[in-house]
Amino acid sequence: MRDSKKIKHVIRALQIMSLTAVALVIFGNGCSEGGFVPSESVAQSPTQDDSLQCKSPTEIEVIPGAKTASLVGASEVLKQLTNCVGLETYSDATKKVYDDKKGSISTYGAANSITPPMMMAITSIAGEVCSDLIDKEISQGSRIFTGMDLSSSTLPSNSQIGNAISNLALSCWRGNESNEEKAALLDMVNQSVASSETGAARKAALLVCTAMLSSLDSLLN
Repeated sequence: MRDSKKIKHVIRALQIMSLTAVALVIFGNGCSEGGFVPSESVAQSPTQDDSLQCKSPTEIEVIPGAKTASLVGASEVLKQLTNCVGLETYSDATKKVYDDKKGSISTYGAANSITPPMMMAITSIAGEVCSDLIDKEISQGSRIFTGMDLSSSTLPSNSQIGNAISNLALSCWRGNESNEEKAALLDMVNQSVASSETGAARKAALLVCTAMLSSLDSLLN
């Protein structure tokens, strides 16, 4: 019998850790080499990004006696991410990043093959996909970021960002986000983007989208 509750808890814990670290990646404060391995304190309190440490890649221990979920493999990552946000095409820049990073991604997506470099590679690809999505919604109208002026230098309201989080969760996580997940994402935006800075709306949208697309729930088979 599938231990679905235990699997879900493992996935959510890893997801929250990746949401914390991605803010540092996007805004240039991440590890310069290798990947990130958040400490247990980060998993418990996602806003405490000072606990991030650069460490060597390590594999995730599989829970004995439990069936584990698998992720899409390297050949399917770009397709999975573009499909979930409704992109029919993607930019040359996105294709280049994917080609450069896919070697760090597990070929078959086994749960015990997930490493920090793999998650950093996925984050880079997700960021490019999200940039393409934002460009599309600026030019053709919003579907995910409804009510947001993505060209504005004013930070969108928490309500507007929250709506985008819910839309992305339904599209890419195949379900609703939890209150804790929404709060963690809103905290990241408010801590990383000034209320009136150049490109504030785009930065907020890019941060939320990249964090959610690079989480494990967006990559599940």
